[in-house]
Amino acid sequence: MAIDGVEGHGLSLGANGEPVIRIFTRHGAVGGLPRTLDGVPVEYEVSGQFSAILPSAKPTNPGGGGSSNPTSRFNRPVPIGISIGNVTECSAGTLGARVSKGNTKYILSNNHVLARQNAAANGEDILQPGRYDTGCSFTLNDAIADLSQAIPISFSNDNQVDAAIAAIRSGSVDSATTSAGYGVPGRTPVNAAIGMSVQKCGRTTNCTTGTISTLNATVNVQYSGGIARFVGQIVISGRRGAFSKQGDSGSLIVTANAAASPVALLFAGSQTYTIGNPIQAVLTSLGVTIDGK
Repeated sequence: MAIDGVEGHGLSLGANGEPVIRIFTRHGAVGGLPRTLDGVPVEYEVSGQFSAILPSAKPTNPGGGGSSNPTSRFNRPVPIGISIGNVTECSAGTLGARVSKGNTKYILSNNHVLARQNAAANGEDILQPGRYDTGCSFTLNDAIADLSQAIPISFSNDNQVDAAIAAIRSGSVDSATTSAGYGVPGRTPVNAAIGMSVQKCGRTTNCTTGTISTLNATVNVQYSGGIARFVGQIVISGRRGAFSKQGDSGSLIVTANAAASPVALLFAGSQTYTIGNPIQAVLTSLGVTIDGK
């Protein structure tokens, strides 16, 4: 990671099905890298830079599958997997899931979606849709939740999660995706595995499927406030086009089957790969459980 141009590394499988160490690079011409580490083959992948920067400036149209537009304003209670944002920012991320702590229900997303990269105060309004999708305007009726807790992002020490929750205002948020998605997620998380098929619904690319390609990844992630290093991460590649784009931050990644078991919380990516926090680490850090089936 000290070599300029190296963006991350993790554990994967080679074409022959044998374990490899995968090194992600910003570009193709990175010198001084080994071919093996402790006898394990090393493979290189040009990933480009990983970032967790939200869209800003002007609204855009979403892509992906399904007929519903996740950037729209939805009737209350709103589904998961759609546009949200902090009232003080003209930006937008994704409402990942409804979660519970005791008798209180919250929305789950990223720190950089709900809490302005450590800058927000508890109680700030969370809007649906995010202001990026309304030409930066909003009304008090757009608020669906109040920021309650954010795990700080460190720019000097290793991180494991980029996560935050906001207490839901009565009757404002449902537990299921739109009809274009997988419905209600499972309540019980599962561990990620290389080759596992996954899906997500997000604000920008709507509902997409992908495959977990790398585990236990260490990656450098660009934020507007600097570069933060994350360890123990999950790397996903899309099946038909990109699995995610800017604005999908906060999406819940679940298994691509009827169980829709939670696997990861999407928070960053590049042109070719998506990075997710292991969902159990997210839930443990916040002391919540998925409000699912």
